[in-house]
Amino acid sequence: MGQLGTKLKQARLEQGLSLEQLNERTKIQKHHLEGIETGDYSAIPGGFYVRAFIKRYAQAVGLDGDALLREHKNELPEDAPEAVPAEHLTRRPEKKKRSSGPVAESMPKVLVALFIVFILLVIWYFYLLSTSGNDVQQEEEGGDVEYEAPAEQPEEQPEAAEEEEAPVDEPEEQPEPEEPQAQLELESVSGETTTYTFSGPADRELEFTADGSSWLTVLNEGGVELLSLARVFEAGETEAIDVSEETEIFMRVGDYAMLSIELNGETVPYEQERKPQNIVIRFDDAE
Repeated sequence: MGQLGTKLKQARLEQGLSLEQLNERTKIQKHHLEGIETGDYSAIPGGFYVRAFIKRYAQAVGLDGDALLREHKNELPEDAPEAVPAEHLTRRPEKKKRSSGPVAESMPKVLVALFIVFILLVIWYFYLLSTSGNDVQQEEEGGDVEYEAPAEQPEEQPEAAEEEEAPVDEPEEQPEPEEPQAQLELESVSGETTTYTFSGPADRELEFTADGSSWLTVLNEGGVELLSLARVFEAGETEAIDVSEETEIFMRVGDYAMLSIELNGETVPYEQERKPQNIVIRFDDAE
């Protein structure tokens, strides 16, 4: 047993806490707590989670976790924490606004010129009509043929139309707007990362169900942890989180075969057989 685990265990016993009570307080599995006290970190997935669990244990028993980690640095595993891919934590670049160019600046001048041309064409058209009318009148006055006015046609009396009552149109029933259908589409598979695009309702819920032991990390676009730090699922456990306000979710799954993921009741498939692997879901809200 290392000195770090001995100090933590002694502090726990001084407060009269059992491992079960400490489990309820820290949400760390009991066998992980036992491994920390004995200095056996083989069951904890990676050095990042070892340090996180030790800090949470120390905080629960009233000790300074950072000071303990610095003092007993040689007792900790040397592997560094896995970095979350930066490409999943950055926001999409906003589309650049279209800048007005020379064409946009010259459009008012072009419209004015076209309007002037149109006015000139109208004036020319009426001028041609007036000159052609004068020529016809001169030919009629100078000829020997007498002008004979057309005979007046008797006006026909319109028959009285029977008044019919116009049918009253009944208002048509407006169909209720259909709710947007949820659709999860595969966008890309690169390395150990699978990316999906989700189109559907703005109200969204992610649900996780474990068939066996598996750890899970869930981050939003800003890098904020949405589950408890280094969440470890055991067989039969389920947990749901609301992601209605999120635009992108990044998940790192320890054992995909032991953990199923559903989004609004639709299963999120694993495209790769990797342990661990990353899954990214980007939300495209239907309007």
